[in-house]
Amino acid sequence: WITSRDNPLTARVMVNRIWQHHFGRGLVRSTSDFGFQGTPPTHPELLDWLAAEFMDGGWYIKRMHKLILMSHTYRMSSRAHPTGQTQDPSNELLWRFNMRRLVAEEIRDSILAVNGTLNRKMFGPSIFPVIPQEVLHGQSRPGGGWHTSEPPERNRRSIYIHVKRSLPVPLMASFDWANADKSCPVRFATVQPTQALGMLNSTFLNEQARKFVEYLKTEATGSLREQVRLALWRTTQRRPGPHDVTRGVKLIEELQTRDQATAADALQGFCLMALNLNEFMYLD
Repeated sequence: WITSRDNPLTARVMVNRIWQHHFGRGLVRSTSDFGFQGTPPTHPELLDWLAAEFMDGGWYIKRMHKLILMSHTYRMSSRAHPTGQTQDPSNELLWRFNMRRLVAEEIRDSILAVNGTLNRKMFGPSIFPVIPQEVLHGQSRPGGGWHTSEPPERNRRSIYIHVKRSLPVPLMASFDWANADKSCPVRFATVQPTQALGMLNSTFLNEQARKFVEYLKTEATGSLREQVRLALWRTTQRRPGPHDVTRGVKLIEELQTRDQATAADALQGFCLMALNLNEFMYLD
């Protein structure tokens, strides 16, 4: 009876979750409460239509993802205009796309994908990424219950990370990883200084920037401009203009002349900067 055509609530809840994943908020804001105490849907007809499509499509989640991602609504620009800002400042009617920052898992996976180290292996036991000793020593038994996986394994997607409630992975915790102590119907994206500090100074990010350099030297064996162009293309997913490439080359040259950095360290500094771009961190 849960999946009966006479009980469309199950389909409504599921498509609302999928919609929330892509847009940052659902058509029903109270994702876990469709009752009288919940929030009414902003687009009830659309919610019903998506639920019907979901059931008619055999309850295939991938089909629903494709339907939403190929819609005009998802592909709209996030650029605002005066009329919309005046009449619907909170964008309840979806007249533009709300910029959405990647969630913790997406950020980590994107970093690994950009520098070519993401292990796409599926299934199997959980993985244990490297956690700094400073964090491990905060435990009553430092390092207890945490054994670091081998390099290829710990580069698997973040969905496979072992969750130890008293020992979250620092990068994931900084970017609002779900609290494992209770259910988490929706993620709230916060902006705080520790996020930028971790993205610039953490051992993990600097190591990934170094691997990014290795990737660029392998895939763009020509000039420095070609390496900069490839780095920007992979992080922003758009073709960088001449001005973008020139700025990147200038930064690398300044790191060498002003800060006495080696060519490899200067390129690593540029790669680290590229992984901190808003274009990399946000869906626009």
